[in-house]
Amino acid sequence: MGSTLNPKLTGRCQCGKVTYSIHSEPHSLNVCHCHECQRQSGSAFALTLVVPSPGVHLPPSSQKHIGHFERRTDSGGIRGGIFCTDCGVRIYHSNPKAPQWLSIKAGTLDQKVDFSDATHIWTKRKLEGVAVPEGVEAWEEEPDDGVV
Repeated sequence: MGSTLNPKLTGRCQCGKVTYSIHSEPHSLNVCHCHECQRQSGSAFALTLVVPSPGVHLPPSSQKHIGHFERRTDSGGIRGGIFCTDCGVRIYHSNPKAPQWLSIKAGTLDQKVDFSDATHIWTKRKLEGVAVPEGVEAWEEEPDDGVV
């Protein structure tokens, strides 16, 4: 996967055995309030940076430390997740119906992420007390374009 050009962004798992680089412009940054993202992140929501899958590169040294997890979505689809088999950190999600996109877990990026203008999705499942900023794009479920 990916190009050998200079990366725009880089990231890694907590133990550092899985690293990646992103060589293309991100599509969007989402704050997902669904129950599965709450469980997976152990928090109120998850941050995902949606990028074109051909622009993501996992070096061979990282590939031997990745595991794959699949689950059913509320809409009946499948969501796949790649994680580090050593420390357990989720690196990205994928959707077989949209293989051209990967949802990178933004907390694994080496660079700071400004999510003040991020799109909020699955807001009907957000925890009480979590505020969605006024004026940002927000969806009660997934966006109509299905890119999450």
